[in-house]
Amino acid sequence: MFLCTVADALDTSLSLVITNKRPQISILPSDVDQLSNEEILELRTKAPKLSRESAIFQLTPNTVAKVSQDIDEDADDASEANALDLLFAKTTIPVPRVRRVVKQKWDHLIVMDHIKGPTLAKVWPTLSVWRKIGVAFTLRRYVRQLRRLKAPPMTPPGPLSTQGPRTCESPIFGQVQSHRGPFASYAELSAFFNERCKMALDADQVPENHPSRKELFDDSGPLVLTHQDLNLRNIIVGEDGRLWMIDWAWAGYYPLWFEYVATSRQAEDEEISGTNDEFWKTLVPFICGPYFEQEKWLWRMSQGLYFI
Repeated sequence: MFLCTVADALDTSLSLVITNKRPQISILPSDVDQLSNEEILELRTKAPKLSRESAIFQLTPNTVAKVSQDIDEDADDASEANALDLLFAKTTIPVPRVRRVVKQKWDHLIVMDHIKGPTLAKVWPTLSVWRKIGVAFTLRRYVRQLRRLKAPPMTPPGPLSTQGPRTCESPIFGQVQSHRGPFASYAELSAFFNERCKMALDADQVPENHPSRKELFDDSGPLVLTHQDLNLRNIIVGEDGRLWMIDWAWAGYYPLWFEYVATSRQAEDEEISGTNDEFWKTLVPFICGPYFEQEKWLWRMSQGLYFI
C-alpha cells in the first residue's frame, strides 16, 4: 500500500509538469481518409491477416481493420470504437486512433491506426527486473487515467453505446457463460451477482444465519472505464518506445475492482497472458490495485455463475 501511495504521488507530481497533449503524429491524417466506405470494404476482402491467429487485417500500410465484437447483433454503434474515441479525447494513454467505422450487415468494421512493434509478451523475458518495474509504473498510470473516466449519471454498466444497455462481456462472469445482461443500472448488475451468490450458498446448504450470507457484491465505488483484457499480449512496445494498449473489445463501465480481478485471472492462463512469469503476477495488484477481498468474494460465489 505504501508503494502504491508513493507511485500515485509521483504520478500526480509529474502530471503537473509534463504536457498533457498527445504527440503530433497521433493527429496526422490517415491514408484511408480519402477512401469511401465501399472502397474500404473492398480493401478488406483482399487484406492479409497480421498473423495466423489474429483477427486483425492489414488494410493499408498505416491502418488495420477489425470486426466489432459486440454480443448484440445489428448494434447501432461499435462499442470498442466508442471506447477508443473517448480514450483518445480524454486521456494520454497510447491507443490506436479510430479512423473509420463502417457498418456491415450484422456488425461494424473498425479501421484504426496500425501500431507497429512487438507485444510486451514477446519482450517481457528480455527485460531486466528494473525495466519490468518501470512497465508496472507506466501501466498503473494508465489504469489511474481510466478510473478518472466515470460513467455519466444514469449510464448503465457495460459497453459504451448510444443505444442504451448492452450485453456485457467479461471474464468476471466466469467460464460457463462469459456474457450476461444487459443490465439497465448499476443496481441491476449488483442484484445479479447477489442473486448468484445466494444460489451458490443455497447449493452448498450454507445456514441462513451464516456470516457469509451478509457479504454482498461491492458496488461502493463508481462505474469507471475498464479495459478487462489487460495482459501482456494486448500491450505493444511501439517504435516510439511507448506502451500502447490495444484490444478494447471488452471495455466498458464497470466497478473499480473489475480490472484487478480480470487481469489477475488472465495472468494465471499462460495461453491468454502470453507468459507464466510469476513476477508479472506479483505486479498485477500494484498495477490495478489490491482488491483481494472482492476477488475472494467472487471465488466463493463462483458456483452461482454456473447457472445459466
